[in-house]
Amino acid sequence: MTLRNLSLLFISLFILAACGGGGGGSTTTSSPSAASCSPSTTNLCITVRETGGGAYGGSVSRDYVVQNSSSAGVANKTLTLNAGTYVFDQSGSTNASHPLRISTTNDGTHGGGSAYTTGVTTSGTPGTDGKTTIVINASTPSTLYYYCSSHAGMGGTINIVIGNQSDQVEFTETN
Repeated sequence: MTLRNLSLLFISLFILAACGGGGGGSTTTSSPSAASCSPSTTNLCITVRETGGGAYGGSVSRDYVVQNSSSAGVANKTLTLNAGTYVFDQSGSTNASHPLRISTTNDGTHGGGSAYTTGVTTSGTPGTDGKTTIVINASTPSTLYYYCSSHAGMGGTINIVIGNQSDQVEFTETN
């Protein structure tokens, strides 16, 4: 290798390193994956979507993405649930360090509330075999919220409807 070629190589490596490795912009996104979860009307597959950060740092935004048998997955989705037993399945690897909890207060402990525990059980570890199960009946509050006990702003609303609805889980559009 000639001195000229060696110099060009070093200059190219310097430019590549100075520009953040050639990765483009400063936003990164973790793509949700729920490969270990089988979505149904009562088994809700939860993944975590992360955006922001990037080569130069910056803030990272995190959202729970909820998937059931009729939805490909929507971040911070408002859920409408009838009486029954529902599993928030956090077995996907993106859930590591993001334990899902239920509250009567928007954003749970981050919003000044506490975890709602009546009819709620948690098991396993988020990111491997974590699950939060809730049994909904006539005494369940009409509005609950799912949230991450470790990070603010990740969850959404659960509207409870006790009645003659044919679908057990319905996703409703919110903006």
